[in-house]
Amino acid sequence: MSIDSGGFRCDVCGKYCVTEMLLDKGVESFSVKGIDTLLHCDDKCKELLIACGKDWTKLPEGPLRKGFEEANKNIIPT
Repeated sequence: MSIDSGGFRCDVCGKYCVTEMLLDKGVESFSVKGIDTLLHCDDKCKELLIACGKDWTKLPEGPLRKGFEEANKNIIPT
């Protein structure tokens, strides 16, 4: 979970998770191969992660998708 001046943000969608944390709703942790940091998301984004499987192009606009897009730019096609 990213922390900035506005508080905690979901690593999938980028929205603030303060409401979820205050209401004791789920904030899930997960890992992604190639990323050394533990990531966090809200319950809605957990379902999106499960649904997209290994196809990152199905992720919503947000920090995680942006990371995959940036990494994909650096891959040289064979």
